[in-house]
Amino acid sequence: MSIELPPDHLEVLALRNRIQHIAEENKYVNDENDHLRENNGELALENDELKKGLALAEQRLERVTDFWRSAEEELTKQIAISEDLTKQLEAAKSELASAKQAPKST
Repeated sequence: MSIELPPDHLEVLALRNRIQHIAEENKYVNDENDHLRENNGELALENDELKKGLALAEQRLERVTDFWRSAEEELTKQIAISEDLTKQLEAAKSELASAKQAPKST
């Protein structure tokens, strides 16, 4: 059987100092944790605002892109129509010139 001797005064004082030091470190860590949680909440709100802004910008970009794509398609159609009409006009001019030259040669 072992007999436990009561701790001496210096050991008790050292343990109390160690407990106080650990308690201070724990308070510091808890304060830092609270601060980080507060900052995290602010960052989460800012992140949500940025996401909403990005979504709105993407919607605007999509609408503008759709508008210009539609305008480009319409312009392409109009250019094709214009080219066809130009060919028809040139053919009509050629026929008219041929018709004017045909009676002169007889």
